[in-house]
Amino acid sequence: MTHLPFIQQSCGDVIAETAHLSTAEFGAYQLLAFAFWQHGALPDDDMRLARIVRATPEEWAAMRPALCELFGIDWNPERLAKRRMEVESLHLKNKANGRKGARKRWNPDGEANGEANGEAISRANGEANSNHNHNHMAPAYEGKALPYTHTRARDELIPVPRSQADGQAILSNAGVFPGDFGTLLPKLMRGELSQSELDAAA
Repeated sequence: MTHLPFIQQSCGDVIAETAHLSTAEFGAYQLLAFAFWQHGALPDDDMRLARIVRATPEEWAAMRPALCELFGIDWNPERLAKRRMEVESLHLKNKANGRKGARKRWNPDGEANGEANGEAISRANGEANSNHNHNHMAPAYEGKALPYTHTRARDELIPVPRSQADGQAILSNAGVFPGDFGTLLPKLMRGELSQSELDAAA
């Protein structure tokens, strides 16, 4: 699946550019635009182009001249190619920022401190249990870190942001594609979104 699933098109530009096309030609235009957005290029092969627009070779031959005027002889639509490059650049930047933020959040020093605190609490628990009743057998967990003394799990829930705008900023900074906001933002605002889900979506 493409990492840019949502095409960026201006309705005004598309309508103005394709006003002279027939219904079939406009459908072919959109299918070519979708294929270009998904793959970043179109094949310079009439048989493959005909399959992309779901036309017979004869139908493609009839509509090819009109579409070639819009896509160019190398089938590289300049305006759409520029927009795709901008969106892809932003997506990669957000993804890198999200990974950087995750590394900072789960830095080795923080984990080491958590483990040290866990061991200290474990020793304190062991000593307290031992002094409580010398006639009783030492608990099985004495001297071991209790489950709640472990470092923070990576599946911990992300704190609920103060507003929708703050929630969108969290998703954007993590590198989540805007098209996934509709699914992740409601979970985040309910306090049901985990860090692992956020990392997986970036």
